Amino acid sequence: MGKESFAVGVSYTLLSAVGLAFTGLFGKLGGSEFSLEALIFWRFLASFIFCALFLGLIGKLHHVFSFQNPKIHFLRAFFVLGAQYSFYYYIQKVTLMNGMVLLSMGPLFIPMIEWIVLRNKIGKSTWAGLIVSCIGMICVLQPDKGIFTLLSLIGILAGFCQGCSQVVFGLSTKSERSDLSILYLFFLCMAFSLVPFLFSDGSWGIGKAEVWSPFLIVIGMGASSVLNQLARAVAYMHGTPSRLATFLYFAILLAAIFDWLIFGKIPNTLSAIGAILVVGGGLLKIYLRAWILKRKS
Repeated sequence: MGKESFAVGVSYTLLSAVGLAFTGLFGKLGGSEFSLEALIFWRFLASFIFCALFLGLIGKLHHVFSFQNPKIHFLRAFFVLGAQYSFYYYIQKVTLMNGMVLLSMGPLFIPMIEWIVLRNKIGKSTWAGLIVSCIGMICVLQPDKGIFTLLSLIGILAGFCQGCSQVVFGLSTKSERSDLSILYLFFLCMAFSLVPFLFSDGSWGIGKAEVWSPFLIVIGMGASSVLNQLARAVAYMHGTPSRLATFLYFAILLAAIFDWLIFGKIPNTLSAIGAILVVGGGLLKIYLRAWILKRKS
């Protein structure tokens, strides 16, 4: 790819990171207005409506029922919901930045998932990046307070499910349009999350808001979710995920800023070191891979 194409890919990846960070922000704000079940359902309902309207406006809704592999879409929705329930539960207990760091471990879990499922070999550069990032993950989980707690496992599960969903998404893009795959994802997640929502305590948040209206929170989550997914789909048309995924770490920086400005939470030393190591692990993997390829050429 030319430099111009890669620059476009980077721009859209950064835009996707902005959408990801705002999705987390609105989700954390919504935690005081909704039950977890309601938050997830309304988020995907709004995302589906916004995505369908956007694709309709740009004339991309044709052949909307032409999906080729329903099993792939069901599997991806399952993993995405696993990531979302875990992530939003986790950030209600800890800082948004910590939750974003663990969610960002998804791309680093991908090589391990592909090794287990597809028997793809894990290279030395990947192992080096994984080790550094895993040390960072341990720091974020605050080893002085006990790593092996239920809350920590839930945070790790968010990143693992995120990685699984990206592997499945990679398989679906081989046979279908990525924009329609995103629309299917929002619809299936909305449909599946309706079941726990109907059996929840009915905490819709109506009348409880003082500054942040539940309606605006849902709108914000829906719009930022669509921005995150569609911008990433466009970015991957201009560069491979392995080259562009590092720029998604911009969401961690934004999450730290939100924690400071909105929630009055400044990351402690271990969390800050952990975030740097997780990002550093991703950068190290890319650097070592480029170095190895240069030596072979």
